[in-house]
Parts: sequence; C-alpha cells; structure tokens
Amino acid sequence: MATPFTEIVDRVVALFESAFVHSVVLRREERPHLALVEMDGTYGIYRVHVREIWQADGVRKYAYYALYQSEVVVGFDNASDPRALCLKYGKDYARHRLELIPHRHTEGKQALELTGEVDCAAFITWLKKNLPPM
Repeated sequence: MATPFTEIVDRVVALFESAFVHSVVLRREERPHLALVEMDGTYGIYRVHVREIWQADGVRKYAYYALYQSEVVVGFDNASDPRALCLKYGKDYARHRLELIPHRHTEGKQALELTGEVDCAAFITWLKKNLPPM
C-alpha cells in the first residue's frame, strides 16, 4: 500500500542503487506517519551504509557512512551527538540534548565537525569528489 512517503523512499533507493554496487535494502518500512529505509552497498574498497527516517511532522533523521573493514572513514548524520552539541552550544549543550545536529565523523569517529543538512544525493556527491573508490 502506498503511503505519503512512498515516492520519497523510492527515489532514495533508486539513487543508492544507481551509485553503488552490491546494493541491498536491509529494511524498508512505510506507515502513514513514518517511513524508514536502511541500505548497504559497495563503493570500491568501502562498504556504504545509509539509513533515513522521515516523520509526518517533517523531521528527517539520517546516517550515511563509508567504512573500510569495520572502521568509519567518513560518516554524516544528524543525531543528537553530545560532542556535536558541545561544539554548537558549548557549556549549555545539555539543554539541547535531544536536538538533531548535522555533523560529520572522520578518522574512525575520532574527529567530528558540524555541517549543514545532507541528503543521500549530497552524500554520494561528496564521496565521489573526496573519497576515490581505489
């Protein structure tokens, strides 16, 4: 049954499948108020993992990761990560502990920097520009 999210999820899946080999949809759920898609694929020597969650109130949660073996090479997400909250709010970060903060992880998640919002297309563009598939 089609939901308000069907077209959005279909577009993300098609984009992912066209960009990566050995693409597989690990999980896809659509309900009237929520949709979720989680996928894995291969980009050269890297394993790529993507998860997006859309809510009817317009909130979109995401996590886009490129891994080499089990190490995070780069990851973009908008979780309420305490380190990202500290970067954005300083000492008052605890008051914002549930806020979604777009950020990027590198170096096995040791380094973190704030970013703007990212979607699947922007993640793919970033990978192709900054991370040769080797």
